[in-house]
Amino acid sequence: METATHSDKSQLPVAGYSLTEGMTTAPISRLEPYVDPQVVAEFLAVRRAEVLKLTREGKIRGYAYRGQQRHVYRYRLSEVSADFEALLTPARCTMPAAAPVSQRRKSNG
Repeated sequence: METATHSDKSQLPVAGYSLTEGMTTAPISRLEPYVDPQVVAEFLAVRRAEVLKLTREGKIRGYAYRGQQRHVYRYRLSEVSADFEALLTPARCTMPAAAPVSQRRKSNG
């Protein structure tokens, strides 16, 4: 006698239909839960106040809604991770810096 495992259960028909039949695949960002600033602070190993400061400065993405007295922020860890990585990675220049004025060729004007 065989027993069904968790992976087998998703393939069993229910009322003649497979459980996965007709399901749409939602992007992972839609399935990711929102977390509060304390969880983000623990994730980034910084203080909660620093997380709120970075959010207000627009350096990390946070979703604000109004609480009773002030804004309450919620975050997605994947977005916070990407934003924080961008903060730590220096921007690469695509153009070389201009030569100082003393080294530029004087033009006959």
